[in-house]
Amino acid sequence: MNWLLRIELLRICRVGCAGKVTLVLGALLFDKARRYLLYKRGKDKRGKDYIAWSPRLPYPITSLDKPKITNCPHVYKSCQGFTLIQLIITVAIMAIIAMMAAPAIQTQLARMEAERVKNQLEDTLALAKAESFIRRQNVLLCLSNAGGRCHRNSDKTLLLFIDKNNNKHFDTQVDQLLVQQSLKLKHSKVMLRVGGRRHYTKFWGDSGKPRGHFGHIKYCPTATYNKAMYLISFNQGGIVKQKLNENHPTQCDK
Repeated sequence: MNWLLRIELLRICRVGCAGKVTLVLGALLFDKARRYLLYKRGKDKRGKDYIAWSPRLPYPITSLDKPKITNCPHVYKSCQGFTLIQLIITVAIMAIIAMMAAPAIQTQLARMEAERVKNQLEDTLALAKAESFIRRQNVLLCLSNAGGRCHRNSDKTLLLFIDKNNNKHFDTQVDQLLVQQSLKLKHSKVMLRVGGRRHYTKFWGDSGKPRGHFGHIKYCPTATYNKAMYLISFNQGGIVKQKLNENHPTQCDK
């Protein structure tokens, strides 16, 4: 791999120091493996051993233990591969570095999940407001685990639907589903909090606003390395806003 490409990868990759070291060592290991695999050992027509740079360019030698190829490509300091001991040591070092970099990688994945969920919640709430006003029908939004049953503490699926039988749950055969998004949470959980301890929020068709059903959705971490914590609030006017824990305590235990 070209060194300029390695430097560019380090520049654009948003990882910590351990991650950058892992990238460099991975590139070096790739170079070693490529050098080793480019040479093929065999016998020519006269039965002599040789190492081939490619099947079309064999270079006869006298010993496989200490090969001497005089016209190797200039980009390599040596035409020899690496030994099994070198491979084992390299893999062991890579494993140690990977273990050191794992916490930073997990933190980055948790941060990406928090951003993704924020976008999902904000977009779905904005869509609920628009759909209720355009259709002139009441639209319900809730969290669900399975079977379309809405619950305040469900964290599997985000549902947006028209509740035609008015039972405050999604029924496949009766209600009209508008949006169903799988949250796929691995480092956190979400909770819906609406006045009156409701397990849903309603956007009214006459105004497109959650009149009497305003509240927020909490994003709470379930792992120690996940530092993200916030509220996605929606007020009487249907304004959706993110509130960070630093300014508005999330109170994930409630």
